[in-house]
Amino acid sequence: HRHHRMFDNSLNLKTDPLCAKKLNTNAQMIRASNFRILLRLSSCLPIMYNVAGSMGGLYATINPGARQIQLMRSMGSRNDNHHLTRAMGAFCCISMPGFVRCRLPQKNPSGENVYQPKAPNNKRSISMMSGNVNEDKLQPQTQSENIAIIGGGLAGLSVAYHLLDASKNSQDNLSNGLQIKIYDKAEVGEGGASSVAGGLLHPFSPRGKLIHFGLPALEQSNLLVEKAAIHQPLCLIRPQLYRIALTLANVSQLQETAAKYPDLAKWMSQEEISTKLGAQSMGGLELRNGCRVVDVPLYLKGLWEECNKKAGEANGSITWEVIRSTQEDPDNYPSTKRHNPFSAMDFSKYDTVVLSAGSGILTDNLIKCDEEHPPFPVHLVRGQSMEMSFSQRESNESIVNEAMLCGKYISPLQSSAVLEGSNEPNKRQKFVVGASHEFQEIPLTPSELADELKSRSYSLAPHLWDNGTIDRLTMGVRVQSHRGKFGRMPIIGRYSMLEGQYETAADGSAKYDDSIVHPNLWIFTGLSSRGMIYHALFGKWLADAIVNNNEEVVREHFDGFDWWK
Repeated sequence: HRHHRMFDNSLNLKTDPLCAKKLNTNAQMIRASNFRILLRLSSCLPIMYNVAGSMGGLYATINPGARQIQLMRSMGSRNDNHHLTRAMGAFCCISMPGFVRCRLPQKNPSGENVYQPKAPNNKRSISMMSGNVNEDKLQPQTQSENIAIIGGGLAGLSVAYHLLDASKNSQDNLSNGLQIKIYDKAEVGEGGASSVAGGLLHPFSPRGKLIHFGLPALEQSNLLVEKAAIHQPLCLIRPQLYRIALTLANVSQLQETAAKYPDLAKWMSQEEISTKLGAQSMGGLELRNGCRVVDVPLYLKGLWEECNKKAGEANGSITWEVIRSTQEDPDNYPSTKRHNPFSAMDFSKYDTVVLSAGSGILTDNLIKCDEEHPPFPVHLVRGQSMEMSFSQRESNESIVNEAMLCGKYISPLQSSAVLEGSNEPNKRQKFVVGASHEFQEIPLTPSELADELKSRSYSLAPHLWDNGTIDRLTMGVRVQSHRGKFGRMPIIGRYSMLEGQYETAADGSAKYDDSIVHPNLWIFTGLSSRGMIYHALFGKWLADAIVNNNEEVVREHFDGFDWWK
């Protein structure tokens, strides 16, 4: 009751200076007894309106949101009568659930009031950029002009494209144009998990459910694919793909998908699937209208050419540098740490560094971490696929050049797509069959891999397995995030080294070995098997955050983007 009377009296602060003195005294008593006052937002709005109107400034609580600061500023700007600035300095702003927290400011050596938030969970950030809210969220004070991106796969090139796109639209904020340099261990489209990805672009889970952000992600990915196709038209293999039902449960799930999303999914009966695809099934879906099959290496090359075009239009530049590792071992298990091939590089000359090297972030020791306790909730998963060829002349059978999936997938390679309608039966059709999902240290042998893939995909293309030839194996290591409220989501945001992730030298300073350390370090990983659907949308959000120098910009699109922290 005493505290409620205190806030009731605050309604008369403008006209009764004695109330302000009493209120300040009470606030000191509350701080001394370590009380935290929680009131309903509905009962606080009139109070905070009057308080904000008389305040000269606000003291934010721990990690206040930009919307809160702007809200309080707008409230304060509606009244020019500033009678009680120091008296009301003890009060904070409104938090998102609608509560008020009371705290007194501390004084620095100059006598000015400052607020010093307590470090959460005793994890002290040693990064100069801790990710706190920038009050001028959409009006960045300084914009990065010199950016390094480590890893030029789906994630890295997506971020690069959207950074250049943003710089083209805001050239007034850049003195010399945006300068981007991409570091990778291979040429464009030739390295990492992205270069061996299946390229099946669609927004549905194996059970036919629409994944989180599925529709906007599909739209954004198609925008980039169309841009890349201008330079590499052969990156488009098929304008549709097929999800096959092999059980009664699959039938029910996929029929429900067709009913919910008729523009994207069309149900096909068992007879229709057999006639069109030659697959043994209980029916399936034709995924269309933006769902397509993409040759990922060609797509990456096309996107790289589009980035060069945008850089020229924005009076900037983008370059690619291949960094060779002297300790590279293609058969090395994902969890085995290797020497950081970028350790000799000087990244201090860059305003911003983006880590988008996929599994290399961990396996190449780009950031300091313990193998058994990675810095974010992920697993490294090895995926192996088989490239197979098939000659119609040799088998007197035919295989439709279409992509089909049912947990595993069979998809035509670009050479097969070109052959369609060529009347050259002596030429061999080529397909990729994938992919394994391996957590164990020792990879599957070729025979073990063939047995696993065949057992899961034989019904899709029996002629291929009976008469085809295995040409080669491909392997990539994916970063798979832990499953959460919205499924497996990518990891994006500002990255700060925390206690427990670095060693301490004898002089007490931080010791990072050969890990990359930068005051403005960002990360984009965890795409796993959803690289094609998620890379464009999340790359755009991360680019927006980098341009505004504030990761809270991402929260406007994805409130839980920092789940991994």
